[in-house]
Amino acid sequence: MKPNKLFPIIFAALVVIAIGGTFILIKSTPKSTQVTPPPVNTPATPRPAPDFTIKLFSGRTISLKDFRGKTPVVLNFWASWCPPCRAEAPTLAKVSKRYEGKVKFLGIAINDTRADSLAFMKEFGISYDNGPDQSNIGASYGLTGVPETFWIDKRGQIVGHWIGAIDEANLTARTEELSR
Repeated sequence: MKPNKLFPIIFAALVVIAIGGTFILIKSTPKSTQVTPPPVNTPATPRPAPDFTIKLFSGRTISLKDFRGKTPVVLNFWASWCPPCRAEAPTLAKVSKRYEGKVKFLGIAINDTRADSLAFMKEFGISYDNGPDQSNIGASYGLTGVPETFWIDKRGQIVGHWIGAIDEANLTARTEELSR
């Protein structure tokens, strides 16, 4: 066989060996050494929350500015296909009921279908307002993924930001602080 015909065969074999070796290495790494990044509590220097208008799954339309001067807002970005979102959903449903009338909870579904979003909300008993992100609200907030939660005070300032699934103690503490 001529050298110029042998080179592509050898190259292809090396690529297959490299891919196979990488796969074996990943599969043989014990799960206890595979690290999942923890949620990140990012202290926020108060800054204006980007205003938005959203058509809720209920059919109503609301704007963030509707709450300015009246009610603080907990804004949660989520998706039904997101495992950490599923983990935090019962906590959000529970805490939102505790602060009903004092703090507005608002959910924004990212890259999700209406049917999947509604099924998710029903499954976890989420009764606070939710709607799909059809106008890149997440981008205006600098969303890095889902879930992410923002605390917005009565003046319309972002005063807190949490990246990843939030537990009840942290959600309650942040929301209590916001409600004062």
